[in-house]
Amino acid sequence: MAQRLTQLEEPWMVFGGAAVALHGIDCGPIKDIDVVLPHRAALRLSAMFSWKNHADERSDRFRSDVLLRPDLGPVPVELLGGFQVRGKSGWVAVDCSETQGIQVGAQRVFVPSLERLANIFRLCGREKDIRRAKLIERR
Repeated sequence: MAQRLTQLEEPWMVFGGAAVALHGIDCGPIKDIDVVLPHRAALRLSAMFSWKNHADERSDRFRSDVLLRPDLGPVPVELLGGFQVRGKSGWVAVDCSETQGIQVGAQRVFVPSLERLANIFRLCGREKDIRRAKLIERR
């Protein structure tokens, strides 16, 4: 997936538990891989691979314009185009700024800086997110 994303020449980043693990911090088993990318990049991927957009507005906490769930193997992948989190003052866009590349085999994978990742987790506000933010801060 990282190779396909890089070919788009658009910013993107892995976040969530997978990003914590890529930074070398053990946060338990990785149940899925969440990738944030710009709306237009997600639409291009959807068109290129005929991936269905699963975005809906059923969550009062998270939303994205495009939600793709390609079948890429045993670990589910979610591509979130135009991802937003509802904060105390309204919806906050989570963009692909402040990333760093981590080499995984022959591929470069982009993740938020640890500080930014902790901030995103605090914004998300769920118990597991707060726990992950604290793991990062103790590092």
